[in-house]
Amino acid sequence: MNIKADKMRYQTNSSAYSLILLGLALSVAALFAIITPSTIIPDFSTAIEILINIVLMLVTFLAAERCKFYERKWAIIVNVIAAVHILRIFYAPTRLLAKGQITFFHFVFIAVLLIASALFLIAGGMITIKKSQVLHNHLKEMGE
Repeated sequence: MNIKADKMRYQTNSSAYSLILLGLALSVAALFAIITPSTIIPDFSTAIEILINIVLMLVTFLAAERCKFYERKWAIIVNVIAAVHILRIFYAPTRLLAKGQITFFHFVFIAVLLIASALFLIAGGMITIKKSQVLHNHLKEMGE
């Protein structure tokens, strides 16, 4: 019997959970870096960015909670959210840079936050996928 896999039945996936929450925090930091500079002139695109981020935050938190219990489909959703964060670089920050509302340094700072957020989400998702497979195989072996 694989004791480590058996322990997974009773212990949560705290490493993936922590990584996903860290990715969420970096995403929020990126949002504030996008909307708070005094040079930003709020428009409809800013409102859309805020709404998208609110939805992403809610889904990311729900996914983190589900990944804590080794749910593979939510790990895949976390990876999709990571891809959305990468794509967000090409929406608001790029638009603000083109309008001259942020500097190139500020753009790079936002891009780094979003990329780091995506990397932490991907790491959390991949850990969950791997551990869920180990747990699934163990339960199958035990006949549960």
